[in-house]
Amino acid sequence: MLDKIIKTANNSEKPLTFEIGSNSDLILENTITNNLVWTIENFKNTKNGTLTFPTKFDMVEPILPLEHNGKITIRMSVNPEDIINKVEFGTSRLAGRIEAINKLKNANYQIGILIAPVIFVDNWKEQYLQLIQTLSSKLSEKVKKEAFFEIIFMTYSYVHTKINEEAFPNAINLYDKEKMTGRGRGKYWYKSALRQEGEIFFREQMHKYFPNNIIKYIV
Repeated sequence: MLDKIIKTANNSEKPLTFEIGSNSDLILENTITNNLVWTIENFKNTKNGTLTFPTKFDMVEPILPLEHNGKITIRMSVNPEDIINKVEFGTSRLAGRIEAINKLKNANYQIGILIAPVIFVDNWKEQYLQLIQTLSSKLSEKVKKEAFFEIIFMTYSYVHTKINEEAFPNAINLYDKEKMTGRGRGKYWYKSALRQEGEIFFREQMHKYFPNNIIKYIV
């Protein structure tokens, strides 16, 4: 697969970006396979291609010394600590993720920060404001100068939730019929009014604490 991507990138007349993290978390997977190291080392000299992937893990040391030629964009997903504890079981703590972001930027990787999935718990404004303030105080100046943001509201899937309930019986119930509406069979998302309120809140707070950073989208 990587050979095909490299060939496509080298034959392209315009810049191409390839998302390679759709099916697994590559930082976590790399602790077992070392595949991410191999991928970066083999992709670095392509003519017109870049790679991007998201992660919720902080085990970035194996890729810090690699020559990547600016071809790799790593998008770290963050959430308030309470939501990480109650929903994102087995993932890295917020402090570890922030430290990893700073290390990756020091190693000259391109950095994106995903505030995702945004979950509208009862005190969501307080929790996400604290998250944004923590990012503002803990991220390095280099990160704050160059990173971009993506903000993604949670979409609830009945099937995935049932699987998670089996694996994580202590997880909180993410479905809220008062806040959600149908979005296809077995899928729900937040109602329009709440989504609009959320977008206004995030744009205001991000403009206050990260006035120079691009928000690629809020969805």
